[in-house]
Amino acid sequence: MNKLHLSEEEIQQYALGRADLSTKEHIRSCAFCEARAADYRLIFSELDQLPKPAFDFNVASLVLAQLPQPETSLDRRERWIYLLVFAALASIGIPVYLFRIYFFKMFTDILPEAMYLVILVTLFLLVFQGVEMFRKYQKQINTLNYK
Repeated sequence: MNKLHLSEEEIQQYALGRADLSTKEHIRSCAFCEARAADYRLIFSELDQLPKPAFDFNVASLVLAQLPQPETSLDRRERWIYLLVFAALASIGIPVYLFRIYFFKMFTDILPEAMYLVILVTLFLLVFQGVEMFRKYQKQINTLNYK
């Protein structure tokens, strides 16, 4: 009989069914370790039968009530951003509207193969940018989820 007994962690691993071969062999030959493993199996089975703890109040509502409420008014920076976006759209849209006849003529004189090439390259770039944006988003989400 072996005079050195297993550690508590090794006996717990055996009781949980995750022991290695040498631990299993030792427990078969050692009555003391087998008794301790039986005690752990009994403890683990009793712990599994305990009801899951539950709150008698809504934790989410208590936490949300303590969070600061967001301001609904626009600050100066957001106003400037909206103004710049409007100015950019106007600087593009007004000339397109005023010179729309010339734009349509410009596209009718282009060879169909060249137009298909422009459309194909544009679609490729949009798909590439979309995939890249999705990968960046997934990386940020994984960082938040600690993966």
